[in-house]
Amino acid sequence: MADEEEHLWQISSFVFNFIFKGLVAVAVLFTATILTKFFSYERDSHISNLVDTNFCRSSECLRCSHKLTKSPSETAELLLTKLDEFARVKSDKGELDRLYKAIEYNRTQKKRNNFSSAQKPTVFYLYGLSGRPWHDFLSDQLTTLVCSENFEMIRSEFNQIRFNASDEGWVKNSTPEGDWLVYHLINQGERVVNNCRKCPLSVEIIESVELIIEACSFGNALFSVVRAGTHITAHYGPTNCRIRCHLPLYVPNNCRLCVNGQERMWNERELLLFDDSFLHEAWHKGVDSERVVLMVDLWHPEITAVEKEALAFMFPPRSHVADIP
Repeated sequence: MADEEEHLWQISSFVFNFIFKGLVAVAVLFTATILTKFFSYERDSHISNLVDTNFCRSSECLRCSHKLTKSPSETAELLLTKLDEFARVKSDKGELDRLYKAIEYNRTQKKRNNFSSAQKPTVFYLYGLSGRPWHDFLSDQLTTLVCSENFEMIRSEFNQIRFNASDEGWVKNSTPEGDWLVYHLINQGERVVNNCRKCPLSVEIIESVELIIEACSFGNALFSVVRAGTHITAHYGPTNCRIRCHLPLYVPNNCRLCVNGQERMWNERELLLFDDSFLHEAWHKGVDSERVVLMVDLWHPEITAVEKEALAFMFPPRSHVADIP
């Protein structure tokens, strides 16, 4: 009898321990899930607070002045009207199917205020393009920028404008720390005539690049100067339709670029190509000298020729900014 009671006690003890451990495991899993969501929310909130800390002073800037003054539905209707107009004149709607789907995708995602990927462009997301933070494979198509003769021409023209105290082409972007200066040759699809006149060889070299964005407000070409102590805080670009190319002209120590959590360093005459619809930021933690890059915007290589035309029609150069929804 005593043996049976001992046996029953052992069984009961085993069942109790099994149930207790199971409950503990469930409680730990539940707590971990809650904490993960909490910290994810905190992280996303922190990121959202960083998005607009870098901006230029132009009221015509597509990224910096673009606000959701219209509802997602109103914006989608305006884009749809423009795309229909383009389709009637230039193309068959079948060739533009991806853009029509993208308009609807932007409408629904902006209502939810939550794009499903790590890419969160502020203006237009073309659903269906492959998304990767870095585009190293494009470097082979950009040899014209890095060949010795062209590189030295670009750097020489930069030096002429950088150290000309009377040059009024420089614009200072706002950053919480340090100084970030830009000198546009092409600003949102449109040549800056006075600046281009001072850098004719650079403009000629830039416009010889096959993938350059032309006649569209998503396209820019500029000299970007970051002084020591500057932090360009995390932000998203306007669209995933473009790839941003950096040609480093001068790179002091302790400068780096982070895209989607992946850090890289600039090296003179070595291209960096990245998708700025991913969260990205930059630092110059050195004590002297300026980090200088020539920045050029390129079409995403998966966008077709007719889609490029349509996007240029939907998002025309900055002088037509009133037409941009």
